[in-house]
Amino acid sequence: MGKPKWRPTEEEREVMEAVWMQVKGACEKLKEETNAQNEHIRKMLHEMADNYYS
Repeated sequence: MGKPKWRPTEEEREVMEAVWMQVKGACEKLKEETNAQNEHIRKMLHEMADNYYS
């Protein structure tokens, strides 16, 4: 039998939402200050997630 599916608590959801808002703001600032497009930011975030959480 596989692992049980993780379900975040309400507190964990609030933390994730706060973190996401910070990431979203940083991505918008990056787009304003450079010529990065959504595809570049998406690739960068994916690479970072793979590097830290794989």
